[in-house]
Amino acid sequence: MCLTNPIIIIQLNARRRFDGKGQPTILIEVHCVVKSQEKLICRCISPSSNSNILDNAKLSDREVEEQRRAESVRIAIDYINQEFSPMFRDMKPTEQTKVDAIISEYMQKLQDEENAKHHAELTTPESETTPRMDVPQDPKAKSKAPVKGGKSKIPTPVIVEEPRELLALGAEAVCAVSQVVCVAGAATQGVPLYEYISSLYNTEQCQFHMPLPMVSIMQGGKAAAGKLNCIKEFLVVPSPHLSYTQSLDYIIGIYSYVEKSLVSKFGAQMKAVSDTGALCPAFDKLELGLDLLIEAITAANLKPGEDFHIGINAAAHEIIDFEKGKYEVITGMLKGADDMVGFWTEILSRYPEIKFIIDPLGKQDRTQWLELCDKITDTCFVVGENLYPRTGHLKNEELPNPVITNAAVLAMESLTSVSELMTCVKKMEAAKNQIVLAARAGETQDDFLADLAVGMNVRFIKLGAPNRGERISKYNRLLQIESELESAGKLAPQKDHEFIHISLPSPEVE
Repeated sequence: MCLTNPIIIIQLNARRRFDGKGQPTILIEVHCVVKSQEKLICRCISPSSNSNILDNAKLSDREVEEQRRAESVRIAIDYINQEFSPMFRDMKPTEQTKVDAIISEYMQKLQDEENAKHHAELTTPESETTPRMDVPQDPKAKSKAPVKGGKSKIPTPVIVEEPRELLALGAEAVCAVSQVVCVAGAATQGVPLYEYISSLYNTEQCQFHMPLPMVSIMQGGKAAAGKLNCIKEFLVVPSPHLSYTQSLDYIIGIYSYVEKSLVSKFGAQMKAVSDTGALCPAFDKLELGLDLLIEAITAANLKPGEDFHIGINAAAHEIIDFEKGKYEVITGMLKGADDMVGFWTEILSRYPEIKFIIDPLGKQDRTQWLELCDKITDTCFVVGENLYPRTGHLKNEELPNPVITNAAVLAMESLTSVSELMTCVKKMEAAKNQIVLAARAGETQDDFLADLAVGMNVRFIKLGAPNRGERISKYNRLLQIESELESAGKLAPQKDHEFIHISLPSPEVE
């Protein structure tokens, strides 16, 4: 009896390519031995890493970032071709967990060295790895006696900016290798990628759900034109009762309506879009954006708040004035953390169509974040993105008690493997958080993320606007997956939203 030899990896071949922003990234090919013949199994182009600096950074900082990114991609390609390709020779492409463990351990050693080096460069005694609230001390204040009968002036808290982690050069190799091996595993098994991912996720599900698209229609924030700082993204999300195909048709209609409205009011320059494909109007008031979304949803013969919901990405960490310890919600208008609770509560009371708010406060204002959750989470998802660390840390860190979100944004970042992402998804779902699987700023036309979302059965997917080829490729792949699942009788409807209320902790927990 002749036994078939297992399919094994013979070579990984990495080369430089470019993402949708023109930034360098990595293409990897997987060559395997199949029936004693070498064969190209698949190739993938991974997205590039998100920038380590904010959108409104100085030009000089951007140039340094770009140079480091290019160097990191070059080193990652060398690692893949010279280190990992020989390392994975003769391994099966279906050994995803083993591949991820090897490459993650290898790169984590380099990351530990980078962290130690970076820590040594931080000479300021106050530098810490987590943000905190400090009250500036006047050296003369101790010698002054309090004025009898007078009111003491409380110093304004100063927020200490959290040092950003500097990823080791070559970190992009982790995501790139893990992704392409996953695709190769599915190809050698002869099953759809989403089904293969489902088996890796240990669900072995017979029925699949299509993720609800969380779509950026307009982009603002501190780096945008206009005075409005406190909303970085104006988002729409379809109701769970709509199919994915129906939802996408409506989304494109809403986007088109908003674009035409902006062009008619402000001119053809409003056709310019952000890196994620979102329109970029110059708003001075948040009501202008929210009202326009409601108008666009209504024009599609939909009921705002029922057929389609509105989401806002506040990205509060980007609008903090660290010296004054306040948030600059509108240019020249500063609010403290306590004021932000009232601010967002009032906005949501006026706009009940809003069902999602991402990062409404900075992570250092945990008390106020909990106060806001207690007020709004009966009818709204409070979503953490910047609140949580990257997956490499999240998988090991203990979550806060109580957990202060009911949804979390996760992504395949540079140092993230498929196995590591799955661990974090399970961890957040166990903490009663819905998952938003997000694309990165430097996306490519590779549609791996669509299969990953369906395979892990995540609730939401955040790909950007229905614009730019690297975004549309993933929306189109989801259309194809829905059609396949429907034909095979494996498509299950999404359930209604379940809002998990987050209460203020009792004194003993606090």
